[in-house]
Amino acid sequence: MAELPEIAKLTGQMRDTLCGKTIQAITLLQEKCANIPPDEFQKRTVGARIEDVRNRGKWIITALHNGENILLSLGMGADILYFDNEENEADKYQVKVIFSDGSGYTARFWWFGKFLLVSDEELASESNTKDIAIDPFDERFTLDYFSSLLKGKRTQIKSFLMNQKNVGGIGNMYMHDILFKARLHPQKKISDMDRDEIILLYNSIKDILNLSREKGTFAYESDFFGQKGGYTMDYFLVGYKENQPCPVCGETIVSIKTGSTTTFICPACQKL
Repeated sequence: MAELPEIAKLTGQMRDTLCGKTIQAITLLQEKCANIPPDEFQKRTVGARIEDVRNRGKWIITALHNGENILLSLGMGADILYFDNEENEADKYQVKVIFSDGSGYTARFWWFGKFLLVSDEELASESNTKDIAIDPFDERFTLDYFSSLLKGKRTQIKSFLMNQKNVGGIGNMYMHDILFKARLHPQKKISDMDRDEIILLYNSIKDILNLSREKGTFAYESDFFGQKGGYTMDYFLVGYKENQPCPVCGETIVSIKTGSTTTFICPACQKL
């Protein structure tokens, strides 16, 4: 599942490649991934020029010059693939966007993907994106900002970080190593954390996500041009390494249930 590093990379590639292009046609083969009928989608987008592509958490927002916005969510995973002409397009997809120069891209959703259209006026109140917080790649995501988020909170640290209303873009895949590197048990209450632990956690968030970005993001996710990332399982510290030794102390890594998710931890390094 794509998380912040993968979404940020895809967003940047889409921005660099698509800005200035004019939409010629949009094909919606799976209507349930959209919020309006295909003919209305076409009517409101054909002839519109792409002005910007940005992300809000795990959502990618493509702004059009006519005041419309395409909102793309990869859900539990998707292939979003560019083609320079239709002969080179992907074989399978639910959505296809074609531009006036003959290029385009396809979206093949694995599960729960969304391809929505909302106007500028609707965007501020769009339920899927309006409450998403800034993400750790945002320059405003400073230590002071992060500390202020945690002030007065009593919830468990993992559930807090996974809530997109608190921190945008982080999911379960990178959470295992973020908490391990910070030496925090996922069920530790924020109210029990001291200043040093908050600083360590902030640096861990930055370090883990930036390392993935530096390595080209997760190895099992394709970018806009079909290339896989370089962040292989070798870079994971404890994530998905149940029954293997902790890289710090040698204790056996275990998995525990944390709400609706599973977390991999070192029981010696991450004591509750």
